[in-house]
Amino acid sequence: MKALYASDLHGRVNLYEEMISLADRSNAGCIILGGDLFPTLIPNPLALINGSADFQDDLGGQLRFLEDYLVPALSAFLSSHAGVRLVYIPGNHDWIPALKRFKEMLPVALNIHASTVDLDGIVLFGYACVTDSTFWVKDYSRRDRKGDSYVPSRYALVSDTHMLRESPGGEYALRERSIEEELADIAIDDPGRCICVFHCPPYDTGLDTLHNGRPIGSRSIRTFIEEKQPLLSLHGHIHEAPYMSGSFQTRMGKTLAANPGYGPKALHALLFDTDDPAGTMTHSLFGAHMPEGGLCGRMPERRMRKVKAFFMEKVLNGR
Repeated sequence: MKALYASDLHGRVNLYEEMISLADRSNAGCIILGGDLFPTLIPNPLALINGSADFQDDLGGQLRFLEDYLVPALSAFLSSHAGVRLVYIPGNHDWIPALKRFKEMLPVALNIHASTVDLDGIVLFGYACVTDSTFWVKDYSRRDRKGDSYVPSRYALVSDTHMLRESPGGEYALRERSIEEELADIAIDDPGRCICVFHCPPYDTGLDTLHNGRPIGSRSIRTFIEEKQPLLSLHGHIHEAPYMSGSFQTRMGKTLAANPGYGPKALHALLFDTDDPAGTMTHSLFGAHMPEGGLCGRMPERRMRKVKAFFMEKVLNGR
């Protein structure tokens, strides 16, 4: 089965339009979305600094994006392409009420977070949660390992049915099991026919390399892949990783693992055949392999990533 994978589209209409066009041209039988589906409405920076930020419209913006663009666009594509399957997981930017609304409006699309689905003999397992950080959206934020603590943040928000609320004292993290504990419950009966979809990449694999060269992925997800050895593991979350490490894919034993990356002006996506991902995988921008020497100097939004990192450390750090 021909599959198309993309992650971190962040509510950008141009990227979704490019993805839909690519799915049409490539005759993809399955579209897999790896999280951070919806836009993030960032409050005024001054409000973030002085502590008066109101995040409520962020949820409203995601709901409007669903109703005004995403559901009509995907529904039209799926209606005109009989047999094409759409599966997805959330990401750390996505609010739970928006995911529930997405499911209600487009039930033919399948949210595979913490679950599996069988597509033509290939089992897809999805997991949306990421390691904790100072970022304020906490619905899919978790401690990595059982013994870890939470990351203090000036703003820590979780969603209720129709609004957002503060989650002080690490409540959002301490009330939930860690990534390690949640993944311990997952059994893969036939690893050679299993594709895992994680929003967070595995630690220190090149798929999680930040703009400063530091790895930031999940140790628990790395252990899970190394022990279970699925056919393929798909990732996202760290936009710049392919540019910084020089590759969008790596081998972890028998498992091929990949993160296509992200750029706001051009779709970063993977095309592959589910029967032979390693032999067929191509990147929508880089082809089968990235140019030798990497593309660090040509990384989209590199300056913005540095600014964001500084802001997260200096302004959002709760200590």
